[in-house]
Amino acid sequence: MIMEVLGHSSIRVTMDVCTFVRLDAQRSAFGQVGDALRGDGDGAEDDGGPGSVPAAV
Repeated sequence: MIMEVLGHSSIRVTMDVCTFVRLDAQRSAFGQVGDALRGDGDGAEDDGGPGSVPAAV
């Protein structure tokens, strides 16, 4: 169904695109977790608010 809606010529094209997007999103998420654990963040998550991760428990 997704292949048809997106107008891809084959299911392989759809799977390649969806897999790439998913892997890219996973890499980004892992990078953000690593930054938070190291305290390297540069955004609002670094302000000690509810989204921050404690360095020691």
